[in-house]
Amino acid sequence: MRILERAEMALVAPAPQIVAESPAMRDLLETVARVGPKDVTVLVRGETGTGKELIASLLHAQSARSSAPLVRFNCAAIPDDLAEVELFGHTRGAFTGADRTRQGFFSLANGGTLVLDEVGELSPGVQAKLLRVLQEGEIQQVGAGRMERVDVRVIACTNRDLAAEARRGRFRIDLFYRLAVVELVVPALRDHREDVPAMAREFAQRYGQRFGNPGVRLSPALLDALAEEDWPGNVRELENAVARLVVVSGSREISVDALEGSRLSVAHGATEAPRSRKPLSLRDQLAAYERRIIARAMTAAMGNQSRAARLLGLSRTTLFERLRRYKLPTAVAVPDV
Repeated sequence: MRILERAEMALVAPAPQIVAESPAMRDLLETVARVGPKDVTVLVRGETGTGKELIASLLHAQSARSSAPLVRFNCAAIPDDLAEVELFGHTRGAFTGADRTRQGFFSLANGGTLVLDEVGELSPGVQAKLLRVLQEGEIQQVGAGRMERVDVRVIACTNRDLAAEARRGRFRIDLFYRLAVVELVVPALRDHREDVPAMAREFAQRYGQRFGNPGVRLSPALLDALAEEDWPGNVRELENAVARLVVVSGSREISVDALEGSRLSVAHGATEAPRSRKPLSLRDQLAAYERRIIARAMTAAMGNQSRAARLLGLSRTTLFERLRRYKLPTAVAVPDV
């Protein structure tokens, strides 16, 4: 049996910076702040690319274990017959090729946090052994005759609905309950579009520095166009799209028309056709931008069309026509004070 190379491990990882201007993300981070210091097992669920690993890192950084190792194990990146060996370790001579004793990931994370990425991919046999660790706080190396105590906080990440999987018999229900002492759901990017502009600006600065274009800016129209996208690959897809814009454009300020030639689905690779969803034309993108600006002006004017028209530099008649064209309310409800 050949042992794979070790998965990613970060020793004393810094707290990640997460953009959170939307109510959905602020609520999530407030929950993380409450749960982080509690030494409980957490299940982090969300679509691919939503940033589950960042939430796991933040939980670790806010815990009393923050100065101890943060270790990541990708359950989907290793064959079933090796998962047990990698998680729990092995003794010398336990199998052909085991010429020395080797620690598993639980031992490497002792005193710290072990993040199990894509935990739903574990085989039933490994699930049973993981359940024992969570219940007893003990592991047994492959080939060993005794148990070993470990002190590890487990944070499991998945893009599956493990409760539904358990009901169908595809995941151990008792393990699900052990993992989901607290369950956090990371929203899809389409459910917190308000965060897209700030994320896109941060990615632009990061890749501008990396690719020799420091100070690069994304135009307001481009930021609004990005916010209108569905981003099925979520934050990861947005990051790749902004990196591509920075590389291809090379301009100090990237305008919205740069988006037209760069709408390739990350999931299918750069050589494939664009997504089946028809890209917005430049006219459509500018219309979407104008709609958002008018909606903001109506809110700022507390629903008063004359005041909103003055803010926008439009006549009241023109504003009313735009409100009807974009199917915006002609008044904004203002709560009583």
